[in-house]
Amino acid sequence: MPSIINIENLPYNIENDMRDQINFLSDLLGLDKDLFRNAGQKEIDAMCATILYRHLPQVHRNEALAVIRSVPNIKLQRKLVGSVLFTTFVNPQWGIWSLTNKELAADKDVHDFIDSYASYIGVSASAIGIKDLFDQAKKSMNSKKTVWGAVAMLIVWGAVAFNKMELKKVNKEISNRTIQLTTGFH
Repeated sequence: MPSIINIENLPYNIENDMRDQINFLSDLLGLDKDLFRNAGQKEIDAMCATILYRHLPQVHRNEALAVIRSVPNIKLQRKLVGSVLFTTFVNPQWGIWSLTNKELAADKDVHDFIDSYASYIGVSASAIGIKDLFDQAKKSMNSKKTVWGAVAMLIVWGAVAFNKMELKKVNKEISNRTIQLTTGFH
């Protein structure tokens, strides 16, 4: 029975060249290039197993972990196992690459809503907005009330800026995908 843990089951259009595959997947997973000296097919398969793990039935999860553990570079092995554990059992958002298209779309909807609402009430994550906030804070250092207002505004601005970052990340992941990553491999 052929393995479902392979590059063809990833939702990306990836070149056939092994070095291009390693570069693409390591960038996607946020892994340091130094971990891939003398890397080959085992490392590619292990990165594929990491990306697919959340969506695999238990029997294939065991296979995926075996693929990851077959990588000779122990440091890379640890990073990949950590990614699997964090995205599967802690928070899938920590590896946006592990989300299905449906999950990505829902995430995008939330961030779009927050972005639209913030824009509607006039809060933006612009450099000019933060500069104005700091200017206002400098002018009013003598008044505790105004300082707390500036702190509150800074918190709101930080939340809006974080949302913009997350929206950009989601949009980039959506544009990277060429096929649908779905749950329920058979």
